[in-house]
Amino acid sequence: MIKRVGIIKAILAFIGIGFIACGLVFSQEVISWKNAHLYYGKYVTAEGIIVNTYNSGRACFLNFHPDYKKYFSAVIFSSDFSKFPPSPEDHYLNKKVHVSGIIRQYQGKPEIILKDASQIQIIEKTGESKELGEISWEEADKH
Repeated sequence: MIKRVGIIKAILAFIGIGFIACGLVFSQEVISWKNAHLYYGKYVTAEGIIVNTYNSGRACFLNFHPDYKKYFSAVIFSSDFSKFPPSPEDHYLNKKVHVSGIIRQYQGKPEIILKDASQIQIIEKTGESKELGEISWEEADKH
């Protein structure tokens, strides 16, 4: 009986450690795109606003800074275009996003290669005008 209790405790401890490890894996820390260069070779979720884009036909570049040659970008290659919304360069422009993947260094700057739309999530739209008729609750008393 004592051996059984010891085995059961060991099994429960092992299961508990498994749940903790799963929680650590799935509770991915979100980093600022500005710190991407500190995470080369690591799987991260980076947050920022796509401020500039370019689609060459062979690759679509989603840039987090106007100086795309020095700063973090997310890249979609043409072989994966069908997995993303049409014209990703327009779809993600001026949107605050989370991009997830392994940070790689390419020509001295950090980037994440996006293979699937599940790797990029729009968090909020920015820099866009309000739709006709939409007002904030703070302005409601003025109308």
